[in-house]
Amino acid sequence: MSTIGGSVGVNGGTPGLAVRQIGTVQRQQAGVFEQLATGLRINRGADDPAGLISSENLRAVLAELEAESRALERTRQAADVADGSLGAIGDLLIEAEALAVANANEGGLSDAEREANQMEINSMLQSGDRLAQRCSFADSPLLRGGASLHAGDAELSIASAAVTDLGETEIDGSPYRLSDVGSGGRLDTSREGTSGAAIEVLREARAEILRSRGSVGSFVSNTVEPRVATLGVAIANTASAESSIRDTDYAQATAELNRLNLLEAASLTAATVGTFDPARILTLLG
Repeated sequence: MSTIGGSVGVNGGTPGLAVRQIGTVQRQQAGVFEQLATGLRINRGADDPAGLISSENLRAVLAELEAESRALERTRQAADVADGSLGAIGDLLIEAEALAVANANEGGLSDAEREANQMEINSMLQSGDRLAQRCSFADSPLLRGGASLHAGDAELSIASAAVTDLGETEIDGSPYRLSDVGSGGRLDTSREGTSGAAIEVLREARAEILRSRGSVGSFVSNTVEPRVATLGVAIANTASAESSIRDTDYAQATAELNRLNLLEAASLTAATVGTFDPARILTLLG
């Protein structure tokens, strides 16, 4: 060994050390390049075992939160479908009620006019019943009875809107339903003395539709939407926490890559020249 001008020369020693240093640096460079390419600081368990465990647990939590959020969105869509159909049925009942009121004025209409009004009432009831029978979401009926909306542990049952189930009213000790108001029914308004009872049944049916719409709307606004908002915050926070553990910090990775490039250049110089000058290496490293 000889010392010349502050340089240390080792015959055969310094180049070998430099070559080993180059190999180490290049492996570290490959790791940094992988982080920059994938955008992930942890690409395998060896990169950070503890961080990998934390990240995977957070990803599992995030998947559960996102699944619940999607389920709530489907619930909201189903509620919108049910509300739309209920609104259309309610509009039909308003028109049918108006025709029943017109037929109650027995002295102002001819028999033919009253029969025509009754035909319209019957058509409206049939249309409303078809809406109730065909209203569905993802092939699940919503207005035939037995349907429910779910939001976590909360549940809302949607009442049937079929003509055979709406407007249950007791008049003079006899029970009536909306289906009795149809043509040929016990409350056919084209016959004398039936319009008053038919109006009562129609009003009760319309009130039931309004109650159903109100309960669906209340469930969405007071149960579904607050939970969706809460999940949105939880998803954002969980995703941020998982990202901070697993994702690449590009500023840090770029700085590390610059440091490794300087080390590689210094090691190449040492391997080529065969001398190792600590002062020069420190200068290269800043």
